[in-house]
Order: sequence, then structure tokens, then C-alpha cells
Amino acid sequence: MNIASIPFCALVLFTLSACGGGSGGEPTSTSNTETSATTSTNTQSSTDTSSNSGNSDSTNTNANDGDQAAETVTYQLTFTRTWEAENFPTNFPGNSHFSPLVGLTHNQDGFIFKPDTTASAGMISMAETGSKSALKDEISTIQNAGNSNYLIDESGVSGSAKSVTFTFEASQQFPLLSVVSMVAPSPDWFIGLESFPLFTDNQWIDSQTIQLMVYDAGSDSGPRFSSANQATSPAEPIMLLTSDPSDSDFSQGVHAQSGDYIGMIEIKRL
Repeated sequence: MNIASIPFCALVLFTLSACGGGSGGEPTSTSNTETSATTSTNTQSSTDTSSNSGNSDSTNTNANDGDQAAETVTYQLTFTRTWEAENFPTNFPGNSHFSPLVGLTHNQDGFIFKPDTTASAGMISMAETGSKSALKDEISTIQNAGNSNYLIDESGVSGSAKSVTFTFEASQQFPLLSVVSMVAPSPDWFIGLESFPLFTDNQWIDSQTIQLMVYDAGSDSGPRFSSANQATSPAEPIMLLTSDPSDSDFSQGVHAQSGDYIGMIEIKRL
């Protein structure tokens, strides 16, 4: 496994359009099968809108100013990939893609991962195989405990697509956003947005762009994208990915020389 020394919230590129789940203050349970999860139509785009900035830019002055303290709001999320052979050439895999996105809106107790802690079984399954089933079961448990009310269950970015867009709901009771996707193929590497605050200073953010870094889940010691399984025992904490330069271009979750990010997420309040 390749690990970084500094835990950090991931920044990523994405363009997304509709996601399903409950709304309001009461948690809704989710199914452990992908077909029964509440989802909405999403779209994939081949337009690349990447950015090399490491900053998160938000604005809170638009048509929603008169309703900044609304109880429930809807956001559009777009995830865009900037991971290409041209800017990440070292051992770049021929079948590169991002697995289907999974996540939730939640309170402080409803997180699905935290840097510098051991990954859950659901997170390991997602990071190693791209499967959402076990992680969705864990999200269902979080919802049943009253710590989340909205499941994000969307497609990934593969083939010629550059982005995916969807919508999701948040409430003042569940104002944090977490979403993850496997960097595929890879031993156990993933991108993730962890407990991102949508409601601060008694108002909802109107828009935000977040650059995504790459994490190592700590469960597999394979050094390269297409390495055979090499289980890490005992498992190590989730860390930003740092590789030997001969294995990949990553250091502290970004390109070691250029500082390029692998993707980004853009959030816009509707």
C-alpha cells in the first residue's frame, strides 16, 4: 500500500445531475441492493472542464439570497474527471474509469470515512472493487440511527465520458455532504468528499468548486493501478496516496510534480 502522511479532505472534479433519497428531518432507510435505492436520472458529458486550482471557491450572492435559511434545499452536483494519460502518464491504465458514486447528506455522526482512521468494510469493498452494496448497507444503518436522510446512488464516469451530473437534497438537520468513488483499476484507491459543510453561518452556500485528491484505503499494498491483490494485514489508516515515482505520479493525493488533481466536484444550489 502507498500512503501519505497528512490526512486531508479530498478534492475532486465532477459534473452530476440527479440523485435520490429522502427529504426533511426524518431519516429514510435505504436498501442494500442498487436496484431498490431511490435514484434519479443522471447525465454524462464528454466535455472536459478541469481546473488546476487547489482552492475551493464559493459565492453566496444570487437569486437564493432571500431564502438562505430554508429548512431543505436542492443542489446540483457535477463530477468531472481530469485524470488522463497526458497529465498522469506513469503506468496509466488503459481502462481507466471512476466507479459509480455513492454517498449521503448527514450530520456530524453520519460520516462514512475519515482520513487517518481505519476504513469500514463497505469503504474497503468500494475502494477495491467499485461495489456499492456493502457501503449502501452501512449508509442504511446510519440512516436508521437518525444521522442521515438522503442516499446518493449514481453512475460513475467511464469510457469517453468526462463528467456526470445529478441532484441531491440537504436539510439543516443533515447539512454535510460525503460522496466517494473508486479510482479504477487500482488496489484500493479512491476519491472522496468527506463531511463537506453546505450550511454555514446560518446560510446555504450557493456554489462551490472542490478539487479532489486521491486516498489509499489502507487495505491492499499493491503499488500500481493494475497490481495483483496484496492484502495489507493489519489494515492501515486511510491516507492521501503517495507512490514511488516508478509506480504512479501521485504524492499526497495529487501529481507529485505538477500538483494536478485527478478530478473536481462542482456544487450549485437550485
